[in-house]
Amino acid sequence: MDTFNSEIIAYQLSDHPDTRLAVDTLNQLPTLPDNVTLHSDQGSTYTSLEFFDLARQKGITRSISHKGMPADNAPIESFHSSLKSETFYHQS
Repeated sequence: MDTFNSEIIAYQLSDHPDTRLAVDTLNQLPTLPDNVTLHSDQGSTYTSLEFFDLARQKGITRSISHKGMPADNAPIESFHSSLKSETFYHQS
């Protein structure tokens, strides 16, 4: 999610939120401007060496929230909550 305009610029769907999912999503990104920051939580997906290396190759600075302090990650967490409420939770 681009926090400038809340546009979703890349996404993948999966039954498993693993490193492959995050890497595949990063690989969808278009050419990025300089000084891009990616905010995430401290999950193993975002702290994996494979994800770290790919983000660095793409010139992305990673910002990982401290435990219990997800302020930087709030926009995408809010989006995920809305997405789940409006789509997945309506399925039986």
